[in-house]
Amino acid sequence: MNFTNSPLVDTDDLRIFSGNSHPILAKNVCSYLGMPVGQAEVFKFANDNSFVRIMENIRQRDVFIIQPTGAPVNDNLMELLIMIDACKRASAGRITAVIPYYGYGRTDKKDQPRVPITARLVADLLTTAGADRLLTVDLHAGQIQGFFNIPVDELTAMTILADYFKAKEIEDLVVVAVDIGISKRARDVAEYLDCPLAIIEKRRIDNADHSETLNVIGDVEGKVALTFDDEILTGGTTINAGEALMECGVTQVYACATHPVFASRAYDAIDRSDYEEVVVTDTLPLNPEKKQDKVKVLSVASLLGEAISRIHVGQSVGELFSTRSYPEFPNRPA
Repeated sequence: MNFTNSPLVDTDDLRIFSGNSHPILAKNVCSYLGMPVGQAEVFKFANDNSFVRIMENIRQRDVFIIQPTGAPVNDNLMELLIMIDACKRASAGRITAVIPYYGYGRTDKKDQPRVPITARLVADLLTTAGADRLLTVDLHAGQIQGFFNIPVDELTAMTILADYFKAKEIEDLVVVAVDIGISKRARDVAEYLDCPLAIIEKRRIDNADHSETLNVIGDVEGKVALTFDDEILTGGTTINAGEALMECGVTQVYACATHPVFASRAYDAIDRSDYEEVVVTDTLPLNPEKKQDKVKVLSVASLLGEAISRIHVGQSVGELFSTRSYPEFPNRPA
């Protein structure tokens, strides 16, 4: 589906820049909008200090900086802060930080004594650096929006993922939330696909990046299961969920998630798993050196491009979700 009512973009007043985190996504967003990526130098000196120089005039321009804060998280975050500061000191009219994946989003509350709320700290850093607005995709916790004193537009890739499976016309499908915390979003996916919902009860073990699956709540026997989560880190939660579902009698199991964080061992775990396919988006780049035969990537470039276009001309971003369907970006690199 194409956006037939897309607002025209005045590229004279719009500039889109990219850090080193995900330049391919920035290029695809700019291709959707029919404009080049802004010219900037972004590199490190020999002393490991990051340096940014904007190579074109942005005085009073509407500037968007695309930089997901995935691994290496601290480097990418610092690079983004410096880019925002450089644009602010170059007299940009408005600066929007486009962070498809918001790093430190898991640290959104004090769930133990004497721990930080790093997601709030990052919000303060972005605002102090000079960001006037945040554009992001599927935050780990919705309350992160409230950490900001600037406007926040949170997009969702839910329908991009759901449309992919809707096109498969899978019979006896059941959507499975991999934990109770994601159940509301999973319920929306289930309603969109017109299929039942099941929930997996799990317990995270201390601060380690692994969890223990406890119970499957719902009728899954004889069905095709589609697990749903906002991100996949080590793959432990997803793999445990798949094993539990197979033990409960599902015939096939698929997985989908917005953010492919994919710690190094996640690729091997997915490859050895019972999953037919693991479907993610390109909010983060994948490691090209890792085996990813079971991984399917859908692009959010058109979704981000449309949101940028609407923000630039002052139209509603919320209307994007009234159609509940987004186009595939046609020229995404493999």
